[in-house]
Amino acid sequence: MKRLISISVFLLIFSTLALASVIEIEVKMETKGRISALLSSNSGGVLKILPEFYNTGSVAYKARARLDVLNSSDLIFTGWSKEETLMPGERKNFEIYWFSPEAFNNLTANIRVYYGREIFEYSMPLDIGNISTQEDVFQIKSFRAYDDYIKFQIRSDKGSEDVLVIPKDYTDGWVFEQSKIGKISQDRNTEVMIKYEPTVWMSQEISLEVVTADGKYRSVKQFQLEKETGLLKYVHYLEDRIRLLLNL
Repeated sequence: MKRLISISVFLLIFSTLALASVIEIEVKMETKGRISALLSSNSGGVLKILPEFYNTGSVAYKARARLDVLNSSDLIFTGWSKEETLMPGERKNFEIYWFSPEAFNNLTANIRVYYGREIFEYSMPLDIGNISTQEDVFQIKSFRAYDDYIKFQIRSDKGSEDVLVIPKDYTDGWVFEQSKIGKISQDRNTEVMIKYEPTVWMSQEISLEVVTADGKYRSVKQFQLEKETGLLKYVHYLEDRIRLLLNL
């Protein structure tokens, strides 16, 4: 009798374990996220927007932030952050900058974070004051355009910290990342590469604004966007390497 009970208990435990081994835990795949913190600052006419984005879902995705500045209903600026990868439960900061040439009141800052195939939106009022007088100290040269990035060199008459490169005045729908350079030495060439995503590619004009984070130094130059192709692509690449090496 005891032996029969022991066998029955063993079979019950074995069947329970076998059943447990085939039970699958289903995790719902959700693409979700939100802005978990938002910092902003304004110094010398340079606006800095720093949203922290939190992947609250169960799917990893790439994300980037966009800033639209509106004066009433008129769109006066669009800027894009760099793209980041967020794993589930991860948080990352995005930086976007705008330089205002004049003081403004009652602006609206629309902040969008594009993640996966979703968009998270947030709006806030914005005032720009205390515009500093800028010195034009930067030279922007050796501009080249490739399939998904542009490359150029910056030279400064003065040593500069926290130098920002802000693409402007390009075709709506295109994405041009901004760039932040920690330091540019006086009278030395610094090479910069900026990624972009076109929709339908076309030749166009683009402005590059180089400004320090405190608004003290600022230069703007316009370029024609023409892709490097053929043999000239390699000739210009070699030329740029030599110029950078010799600091010409």
